[in-house]
Amino acid sequence: MQTIATFLVIVSISTEQQLRLFEFNPANGALRPTGTLALTGTPGAQCVSPDGKRLYVSVRSANSVAVFNIDAAKKTATPIGTTKIDANAAYVTTDRTGRWLLWASYSDGLVGSHPIGKDGLVQDAAASRIATHRCAHSIQPDAANRFVLVPHTCANAVYQFRFDATTGKLTANDPAKVEPAAGLEPRHLAFHPKLPIVYCDDEKAGSVTAYQYDKATGVVKPFHTASTLPVGFAGKNSCADLHVTTDGRFVYASNRGHDSIAGFAVDEKTGQLTSIGQFATAQTPRSFALTPDNNWVIAAGQDSNTLVIHKRDAKTGKLTRAGEHACGKGPAWVQIIAPAAPIAPQPR
Repeated sequence: MQTIATFLVIVSISTEQQLRLFEFNPANGALRPTGTLALTGTPGAQCVSPDGKRLYVSVRSANSVAVFNIDAAKKTATPIGTTKIDANAAYVTTDRTGRWLLWASYSDGLVGSHPIGKDGLVQDAAASRIATHRCAHSIQPDAANRFVLVPHTCANAVYQFRFDATTGKLTANDPAKVEPAAGLEPRHLAFHPKLPIVYCDDEKAGSVTAYQYDKATGVVKPFHTASTLPVGFAGKNSCADLHVTTDGRFVYASNRGHDSIAGFAVDEKTGQLTSIGQFATAQTPRSFALTPDNNWVIAAGQDSNTLVIHKRDAKTGKLTRAGEHACGKGPAWVQIIAPAAPIAPQPR
């Protein structure tokens, strides 16, 4: 009988200043706690190096990034160091080579990059530190590692940068930003794996906007927006996290207020979105993640202090609630890591 590999799940528990580790079994949806790691500040965004060996965690209240060696097979994470970057990073990721850490600071209105040493540690001296506007949120390099996009909520704009993978420098693209329709406020961003399209969830509007992406210039252009909410919903809501399946057939975004994950089918030619419904989840789902096999979704309830497990139907894209587990107070990020193949930085 073939043994199914389990996944390492690491959750940032902001209020308790720690990471919680779990083992997730994709055969039956079982989630088992395996450990806790204390931090010297409030943890937020996480990312995994392209070789799958290291975890980078924004320690927001300390303006730092903590680094861990990870063994996804053994379900362990071992701290190796913390570096001050002098910014409260709402989001961190690496470039496609894993040689540079990219970050965006919501409160400071900054984006930047730092070199990563051969030992995996983030180095002190910044390669770039650029003032943009308050509310910089997600930061993502394109597949070619030539351009970087940074959605900003209160600025209602996607800032665009050229990226030099040799020096790690970010420079403003032309134009430096693109603004969608008024009142959307783009928050998290993901590239479609096949089409020249980028998706942003809109924090204020409760929607997802699709942008045409010019691979030659690194410039985006909005062309389609779809609501994340059911018809007739009149309560308060804001979007948070967003993910695209690895086959590019579905997009998911979380609703804080409606407390659901909205699902969309992707038109394989145009990239336009069609709602497949909203799926009830944890209270205030600030973060969620797809398992590497795309068969499950784990959502963290910032106000329920729980992780909700959803089974995903690969054909229809619909989610079925399969379980709920306590995880600690104030979960702010969910990272899921497979043991076998290297994991690229996840689009968030």
